[in-house]
Amino acid sequence: MTTSALPTVPLSHTAGKVRSVEVFPLRIALSTPLHIAVGPRRESVDVLVVRVTTEEGVVGLGETQAWRRQASAETLSGLVEAIQSHLAPRLIGRSAFDIAAISASLDDALHGRLYAKGPLLDALLDIQGHLLNLPVYALLGGRARADIPVCCVLTLRDDPARTVEEALRFKQRGFTTYTVKVGKNVRQDVHNVAAVREALGDDASLYVDANGSLNFDDALRLLHELAPYRIDGAEQPLAHWDLDGAAALAARSPVALLLDESIGSTHDLFGATQRRAATGVQTKTAKNGGAWHIRQLWTLASAAGWRIRPGNHPSTSLATLSVAHLATAWGGPLLEGPFAGGIDGELAGDVVTQPVRLQGNRLALDDRPGWGVELDPDALEPVSYTHLTLPTIYSV
Repeated sequence: MTTSALPTVPLSHTAGKVRSVEVFPLRIALSTPLHIAVGPRRESVDVLVVRVTTEEGVVGLGETQAWRRQASAETLSGLVEAIQSHLAPRLIGRSAFDIAAISASLDDALHGRLYAKGPLLDALLDIQGHLLNLPVYALLGGRARADIPVCCVLTLRDDPARTVEEALRFKQRGFTTYTVKVGKNVRQDVHNVAAVREALGDDASLYVDANGSLNFDDALRLLHELAPYRIDGAEQPLAHWDLDGAAALAARSPVALLLDESIGSTHDLFGATQRRAATGVQTKTAKNGGAWHIRQLWTLASAAGWRIRPGNHPSTSLATLSVAHLATAWGGPLLEGPFAGGIDGELAGDVVTQPVRLQGNRLALDDRPGWGVELDPDALEPVSYTHLTLPTIYSV
């Protein structure tokens, strides 16, 4: 018996070979200063935009942030150095379609550093979409939902009346899910949440987020005192490193726990699920290494029966779209997450020519290729550093 030869299938595409990698460090003002329980009040956000260009001249874009608090010690200069010296050389001459092999190569070049790797991998997905004339969500499985609902965030305040005022502004715009920042003072936190619940009524979905600021006793007390106000989830009550404490708290808490700062990689999430340290996870484009890595986290979380909440640091349209495309292609359930705060008025500017806009509390994607946006060159005035010449470029 003879068999005909199988057709030869190339292992990788020849199109989309990377010619250059550019980074643009930016400092974008916050429209309203951000106050959370950890660190000083934040007046601006340090953003790093990555532009990857192929030999054909196709451009892919990605974004990360230098958050500098909680579980991240990243700075803009550190991100630039990591990309320029260690990661960008691993992309040059490689096809954007070889994203799995490139991701492994980046891991070989530099351990961890998901904040630096994510924008590069997101840029490769953008290039793939442009070369195939498809939106990124089509590459990730196709459209599984028409749009994505978004949660708003109420900044940490001492005055419940001001917290309520902010909540009602969001309600007027159509928001139904709210995250109340907590963690400075248990009594004040309870007053704030109680006032928000009374103002919004029973239909609103409320979450609280302590950003890892509480000790065990205060966290347990806070969660018990908040339980009558029907809290749908408490995000990161304890320090990011205290998974054993989180597991003990989860076993005694009347409110379901979600982890954020504790979860960077799939290894972090696996360890947390093994300990039963929570029942949900919030991901972020920068923290978790872009859409390529976040999809792995969502798959693992789903297999463990955990709830998934898409989030972001305050971001431009680029990081927002990274989450939105992944969520559009995700076939499983998702909580309403705070992944679009930057485009929803938190940031005073954007970096694309046509910034993404919410319709009420929802974000819908069209079928434009890649992320569906183009970089605005007028928005790329770099931050000045004495020890860096910015923007920087790595090329052949």
